[in-house]
Amino acid sequence: MDDIRKAPGGPKRPGGEKLAQNIQEAFLNNARKEKIFLTIYLMSGVKLSGRIKSFDKYSVILETNNQEQLIFKHAISTVVVSRPSHGGSGGYAVGGPPAAPGSPGIPEPSEG
Repeated sequence: MDDIRKAPGGPKRPGGEKLAQNIQEAFLNNARKEKIFLTIYLMSGVKLSGRIKSFDKYSVILETNNQEQLIFKHAISTVVVSRPSHGGSGGYAVGGPPAAPGSPGIPEPSEG
C-alpha cells in the first residue's frame, strides 16, 4: 500500500509521486518507513506500543508482537516516539505523554 497521498497539484518527487501534504502524514509515513517504535495514547487513556505497518485517512495499523491492531485516528490522543533506554539492553524505554509545567511530575521552576 502506498501511503503517500496522490492529491492534485503540489510538489512531486523525481519518480512522479506527490510529497506528503501535511505534518501528520509526513510523521506517520516516516515512522512507517523507518520502522520507528512508537507509543500511541488513545483518548480513553489506553497506551499502545509498536510500529506503524500502514495508515490511511481514517486509521492506523499498529504492529505489536506480530499482531496487527487497527486504530481509528479519531480515537488517538498522542503519538510519542519511544527512545532507546540507557540500560544497554537495546530495548526501548517508553515514557508518558508530555506534561504541562506545574502538573504532577514536573516541578515548578524555583526562584533564586
